[in-house]
Amino acid sequence: MSNTIQSTVSSRRILQLALPIILGGIAQNVILATDVIFMSRVDEVALDAVGIAGLFFSTVYIIGLGFSTGVQIIIARRHGEKQHKAIGNLFDNSLLFLFLTSIVLWLGMEVLGPPILKSLISSDAVYQSAVVYLDQRAWGITFAMVNLAFRAFFIGVSSSAIIIWSTIGIAVSNGLLNYGLIFGNWGMPQLGIAGSAIASSLSEIVGLCIFLSYTLGKRLHKAFSLFESWKWDWPAMRLILNTAMPVMFQYFISHAGWFLFFIVIEHNGERALAISVLIRMIYMFQMVPFWGFSAATNTLVSFVIGEGRNDQVMPILKKITVYALVSCLPLVALNLIAPEWVLGLAVDPMHGELIQDAIPTLYVISSALIFFALAMTWFSGVSGSGNTRTALWIETGAILVYLIMAYILGMIVEADVHIIWLTEPFYFLVLGFVSYLYIRSGRWKGKQI
Repeated sequence: MSNTIQSTVSSRRILQLALPIILGGIAQNVILATDVIFMSRVDEVALDAVGIAGLFFSTVYIIGLGFSTGVQIIIARRHGEKQHKAIGNLFDNSLLFLFLTSIVLWLGMEVLGPPILKSLISSDAVYQSAVVYLDQRAWGITFAMVNLAFRAFFIGVSSSAIIIWSTIGIAVSNGLLNYGLIFGNWGMPQLGIAGSAIASSLSEIVGLCIFLSYTLGKRLHKAFSLFESWKWDWPAMRLILNTAMPVMFQYFISHAGWFLFFIVIEHNGERALAISVLIRMIYMFQMVPFWGFSAATNTLVSFVIGEGRNDQVMPILKKITVYALVSCLPLVALNLIAPEWVLGLAVDPMHGELIQDAIPTLYVISSALIFFALAMTWFSGVSGSGNTRTALWIETGAILVYLIMAYILGMIVEADVHIIWLTEPFYFLVLGFVSYLYIRSGRWKGKQI
């Protein structure tokens, strides 16, 4: 995509930015999904362990994703203001921050991960396998965090196509390494669940190499003054943290809420957890288009505000809402028409009973996808406007409602797993409705970042 966006943000421009993000936004989903698919060929305990440990890792990773989203919003604003040198300074500081943060998070997972999992997981077999997985997955957080800095840069300057190639590299390398390291193929050691984690961490390095090669090959480091300063620019960091910290907390609260949701599920038995791990993998893949449109919303809203065109915000949000809904309908139809086929993509057909038990929950997430498509566009409009603290409060309120409902259904009523999953569409209904009211009120205008 070119470095400028037309004065009227057309549907074509929205898709040019969103589609690469959609295709590239599956990186972490591809990693976890690949691990889950291979573990389903091992046994149900391994499947449960990867589901829980992978979600724990994702909850830590989401801190960096929240930070990079805040950076992306600021970079897009500077891009709209044509301040290219400032973009390089923002990138360098965010890269340094994410790298140092990743070291702290790596050590934190190694030291605190096992006791946290021990206190939350009731099955000892699942706990033991989860710790083995997390031990080898934790060091990959460093490369995952550095990749986030590049992702924020590319999306922020509307040059998102490279994310596709990075994701392809991650997906292919992770699949091949999983096949080799789990089962001992191609002369590799047979490491089981630990091999799956090692494969995932190594694939992050492949993605980083692709980002670096593209940046240097296209001389983007010259165009945007990247890698020129490795010293803290405290005014720049204060600006980044002022915008990014609420997004970090927002993402962490959201993902921590989902982690606790799965702990509620786990207390309903290993089969309920296996169903939920399977459903989560399908759900996360089917949510990818909406995360892509969400990232595009953040960038486009911030960009046009940077150009002084607040009047373009509502038209952008309405157009993206339509695209999100249109992309949602085929997925919902497929889930309803061919549920066995959809579930069979994620688990070995030999698990026929598990597939049948998961069908009612698949129907529930189909309704959640519709609400998600609507909610995330308007919620991203709030954060894209720079009002990230408001977005944090909206998210916090919705998550509290979500957890209370999940606790009542799962721990008190002890409802069937598909009934507990009804908390998902209700959560997005609350999130989307409050975000829509805020955008309509016009209170987001005038925010300076």
